[in-house]
Amino acid sequence: MQWFYRWLGNKIRHAREDNEPTIGLVRPRKLISARESEELNTEPITFKMFKASGGWAIEFRQYDSRNDRMNANLYVVNDEHELGKHISQIITMEALKR
Repeated sequence: MQWFYRWLGNKIRHAREDNEPTIGLVRPRKLISARESEELNTEPITFKMFKASGGWAIEFRQYDSRNDRMNANLYVVNDEHELGKHISQIITMEALKR
């Protein structure tokens, strides 16, 4: 039973030491969540992909808070073209429009 009291005493002592301010030791900083960041105040771009006959229809939507309106663009990619390449080009083009 003596080991338990020793263990409990060590835990209490370490807890008290952690709460006391120390000079010269680096304390871990508080982690900032993504929602607290000032850089994420922009509106997101969302897109949906629909399978169409002969290819894909890709719809991009973005809310413009300055004009209070929703902007939507529709792109069509044929089955003959590489889908991933065209999606990356469309995303780049939409991001540059911002």
